[in-house]
Amino acid sequence: MKISEQQFDYVYNEYAKELFNIAYGYTHNRDDSIDIMQNAYVTLLESNKTFESNEHIKYFLIRVTINESLDLLKSSHKKNVIRNNDFVVNSPEIKKEELPYDLSEIVNTLPEKYKTIIILHYYDDMKIKDISNVLKISESAVKKRLERARNIMKKKLEGSNQND
Repeated sequence: MKISEQQFDYVYNEYAKELFNIAYGYTHNRDDSIDIMQNAYVTLLESNKTFESNEHIKYFLIRVTINESLDLLKSSHKKNVIRNNDFVVNSPEIKKEELPYDLSEIVNTLPEKYKTIIILHYYDDMKIKDISNVLKISESAVKKRLERARNIMKKKLEGSNQND
């Protein structure tokens, strides 16, 4: 059953900004992010899936957005670069210019499965349960990947501090 026009309008208005932010977290290009977001909605419209709720539609759209983002980065051989520390450093008392390191560079070195978790958790402010639903992995797997990603980042930070 295809979604109704009214339901599509609601879903578009409700999730477009979030999908754009996820795509932007990968591409750091406004135009590419808009294209990815639009592709996700086209995929939804063309899908014959039956969705139980708007939450399920949201998870579907997020998963498609992640896949489209990764596909774009792979196909165009673009580097996946997170260009600033905004999504990790949200504290008003810490200015990203004052950091002795660039967290974005460290996040970029993470394997995809860890980078995705970090982007969804910190950049898009998703809860572990929601990440679990989007990626179709258990909550414990999300927690473990988040822990491993943090540990990898911590080791890299410690390594860069010793080089200073």
